[in-house]
Amino acid sequence: MINQQHLLEQTKRLSLLFAEDSDPLRIRMVAVFEEYFYRVDSAIDGRDALEKYNEYFHTKQKHYDLVISDIQMPRMDGVELTAELRSIREDQPIIILSAHTETDYLLQLINIGVSQFITKPVQYPEMFDTLHKVCSKINTSPVISTKPLHIVHLSDEFFWDNEKKIFFQGDEIITLTKYEILLMEILVKKFEQVCTTDEILYHFYHNNIDLNSDNLRGMMMRLRKKLPEKALTSIYGMGYRLSSIH
Repeated sequence: MINQQHLLEQTKRLSLLFAEDSDPLRIRMVAVFEEYFYRVDSAIDGRDALEKYNEYFHTKQKHYDLVISDIQMPRMDGVELTAELRSIREDQPIIILSAHTETDYLLQLINIGVSQFITKPVQYPEMFDTLHKVCSKINTSPVISTKPLHIVHLSDEFFWDNEKKIFFQGDEIITLTKYEILLMEILVKKFEQVCTTDEILYHFYHNNIDLNSDNLRGMMMRLRKKLPEKALTSIYGMGYRLSSIH
C-alpha cells in the first residue's frame, strides 16, 4: 500500500474531474479526492463531464490533469466520454471506475487506449496505488524545451507552476493579482536571464494593458515582497532578473 504522504506529493498540484452518476458514491469520493488534489470538480454523468471539461479549458486555457469516470452513466457513458476527451486531447490521463460485470465496456476502453482501472466497489488501497502510479507519470511527463518551464523552483519552499499560473509556498497558495501573474509569466520565460523593461512592457501591451515604467516599478516592489528574498533583482538600466536562490 502506498504511503499517503508520497501520494500527496504527487497529487497536491493536480486538477481532477470526477464523473459518477451515483450521488452517494460521488459525494463520498469527492470528499476523499479533495484531501489530495488541489482542485476537484465533479459531474453527474458523461455529458455533464464533457461540458465541464470544455468550460475548464475555456476559462483556464488548459485541460484537467486527470479525469476519473464511471462507465455506466445516463446521457453519455464512460466509453463515449473517453472517446470525446481523447478527440480533444489525445494524451488525456483517464482512470475508469468499473465493476467486474462490465467486461464488454473494458475491451472498448482498452481499444481506445485506457489502461488504468479502479474496481467497484472501490477499495481504497487499490485506488491509492493506481492514483500514485498515474499521477507520478503526469508529473514526470517531459516538458517541451521550447516552452517555459512547467515547475520553477525559486527556493526549497517557493515554486511557480507555469501551467496553472499558481505560486506556492510549501503547500500554501500565495495569492497574486492579475498583473503579478502576467509579470511572473514573462519573468519565468527569461528565468535566470535579464528580462528587459521593454520586454515586460510589450508583454503587457500584448495582453491589452497599457503600462509605463513608473507603474512597473511599483508592481515589481509589490511582487518582490511575495517572493523569496533576492529571487527578484533589479539590473540598473536594463530590467529585472528572476532566479533561484538555492
